[in-house]
Amino acid sequence: MTPSDITISRKKVHVWTGGTGPALLLLHSAWGDAEMSWTSVWNDLSASFAVMAPDLPGFGVSERLDKPSLEANARILKELLDLHEIDRAVVVGNSFGVAVAIEFASLFPERTRRLVVINGGYLPVGPEIVRKVLSLPFVEKRFRSLMQNMAYTDKAFAKAFPNPDKLPQGFFQRIRRNKETQARAVYDTFSNQAKPQTRSSVPTTMIWGTGDRLVSMKHARIIRKWLGNADFVAIDGAGHMPQVEQPRAFVEAMKNAAGA
Repeated sequence: MTPSDITISRKKVHVWTGGTGPALLLLHSAWGDAEMSWTSVWNDLSASFAVMAPDLPGFGVSERLDKPSLEANARILKELLDLHEIDRAVVVGNSFGVAVAIEFASLFPERTRRLVVINGGYLPVGPEIVRKVLSLPFVEKRFRSLMQNMAYTDKAFAKAFPNPDKLPQGFFQRIRRNKETQARAVYDTFSNQAKPQTRSSVPTTMIWGTGDRLVSMKHARIIRKWLGNADFVAIDGAGHMPQVEQPRAFVEAMKNAAGA
């Protein structure tokens, strides 16, 4: 896998590419960037796929958008595929990346060969009155701080990862090191989401770490129903990022889902 920086809509996008075969677009979680989410599996996946793993805008080395939204993220990704002359891709999202993947598949079904959902779901939309209150400077500042503190605590990590010994050394420290920029990107996207996400008609597979208590199996059942009873592959014992915790099982599941 080789990193590069490209300019899309006057914004720098950092992207890793490598391999040959059907195109595989990997969208990372809110904890970290493309390298942190996918480095444990992308070399194995690149033996069967042409892998593309960008840092989403506002994460890693990629510049943030002037007005972050799921649609804006999806359009950046479409331009990324255009620049690499990729007609269709298997679009894979983990955690926050799932909402972006769903948006892409909904807006551009003709560019999506399959949607793969990993321990995440669609982004909810709060009532307009709530969004107006949250836009008040004092309230917004407090709510941003609350969300950041909730997402980057030992309690949140304990819910997300049932077996932390399976994670790379320094994993949590790396998450915390960039928590301000990561939390800002997620919050800005959430606050700019004015309409509910819509389900795409493309074939969909869910790959799920069953030990995740942050986005639990109860949530998985709700998300699966919303997705139209998508194919479901369980990775027992893994948590919120099964590709990091059980990379061999994840690669096998990914190959089966994408028909490699």
